[in-house]
Amino acid sequence: MARTVLLVGAVGWLLTALAGIGVAAIGIDDLRAALPPLAIDADALGGAIIAVAIALLAIGGAHVAVLLGGRRRWAISAGALLASVLSILSLALAAAGFASAAREPALAWPLLGAAVLASLMAAGYGMAAVRLARQLGSGSAF
Repeated sequence: MARTVLLVGAVGWLLTALAGIGVAAIGIDDLRAALPPLAIDADALGGAIIAVAIALLAIGGAHVAVLLGGRRRWAISAGALLASVLSILSLALAAAGFASAAREPALAWPLLGAAVLASLMAAGYGMAAVRLARQLGSGSAF
């Protein structure tokens, strides 16, 4: 179960990073037109999107490294830490999404959808973290 969560997470984070790179490469003008007037130019917006995409690539890469580590103790430890951190982060994002949905009725449905997704991520990563931590204590593998 923990490997499945990490595999799904790796695919999700890497695809999101690639989408960000795609937006930065070919969709900046469309994105800029959809946003309210910004105090930064298109190059700065593209740079910010690339920076976020690189962070997403790093998170996806960490998932892949843990998966490639297999049953080694360092991989299980790193997987438990990664899943714990992402569970807490997802829980915080879910809380922010629910609060924002209550504050912005015009955007309530997309924000609620994002909050529900973040809640599911928090639960999945939390279960993976617990399972991996238990495996560390028992000495078994994924």
